[in-house]
Amino acid sequence: MRRKIVILLLIYLLIFSTNSLAVSKFYDEWESIAQKKFILVQQGRSKLVTEYELAVAYANLGEIEEATKIFRDLKEEEVQIEVLQEMIPKYEAALEKESPPIIAANYLAFAYYISKDYEKSEDKFDLIIDLDPKNIWGYNYRAVVQHKLKEYDKAHQSLMKSLELDDNEYTHFLLGANYYKTGNIFKALYHVGRGRKAADLFLDDDNS
Repeated sequence: MRRKIVILLLIYLLIFSTNSLAVSKFYDEWESIAQKKFILVQQGRSKLVTEYELAVAYANLGEIEEATKIFRDLKEEEVQIEVLQEMIPKYEAALEKESPPIIAANYLAFAYYISKDYEKSEDKFDLIIDLDPKNIWGYNYRAVVQHKLKEYDKAHQSLMKSLELDDNEYTHFLLGANYYKTGNIFKALYHVGRGRKAADLFLDDDNS
């Protein structure tokens, strides 16, 4: 059993050896969460909530393709969304107890997003950025939510702040999508071109 766990840890470390340059004050905490959830998933002992929390950890660590795949799988069936919605009161309670409440705030932000409660999701991403201002993924995912709310000026500000922290292809793609929505086609083409490999940052195929 111990040998199996060591092997799983080695696999985990190989996956995370290619992390992007996202910088989080809570990187160690997210890495620990991802490690534990990853082992449960690999052992076949995971539940839907375990996979969801793994995806949130991936998102904070910059493992966007892995996070997006799980998020999309969760959204494929209504029953899975309902299970996640049932977790929201638990996460809200944890938010009141944690200090600082970065983990619960993230679980809530993404849960509200998947539930299409974009206003509450944006509110939680605001809190996440206050707590973890150097993590580009808080800005990028908040921009996704603001894009959904058609708050294109706010999304632009979020993405420009993200680019100040790290010139990242995911951010460029989102900025291009945002420029497209505001009718600035030339800037849209430029930024989408710089981030064309990063389209999967959006949590679903509907980018409207």
